[in-house]
Amino acid sequence: MNKIGKFSVVAAAAAATILATGSSAYAGTDASSSVAGSWSRFISYGDKFENCDTGEDGLISYVAYEYVRIDGSLQTGSHYNPGSNGDCSQWDHNFGEGRTVRFRSCVDQPAWLTDTCDRWRTGVA
Repeated sequence: MNKIGKFSVVAAAAAATILATGSSAYAGTDASSSVAGSWSRFISYGDKFENCDTGEDGLISYVAYEYVRIDGSLQTGSHYNPGSNGDCSQWDHNFGEGRTVRFRSCVDQPAWLTDTCDRWRTGVA
């Protein structure tokens, strides 16, 4: 069999294998957010948020998020890191695949002050 014939057979076999599996490629988008004292990220594989306390300030770091459900309703929330400087925590979600998730890293300030937060960042579940 000539080289072109062998290539055609291999290419056809590869295409058939890809079509037969029927699985689509994973296409989520990770992102991170930080502000003095807090670092957060969205991990698209598994729909997880992670927050790390990066400040030696005795304040609590957290990640705030918002997500538009398929029915159009808005899901909002915050996950507070129970640790202290250097500690990280993760929280699992089950967002719809391909849906946009907005989040930001924050530091919980005393009641008379506004919390310190990064700008909103975007990930894709």
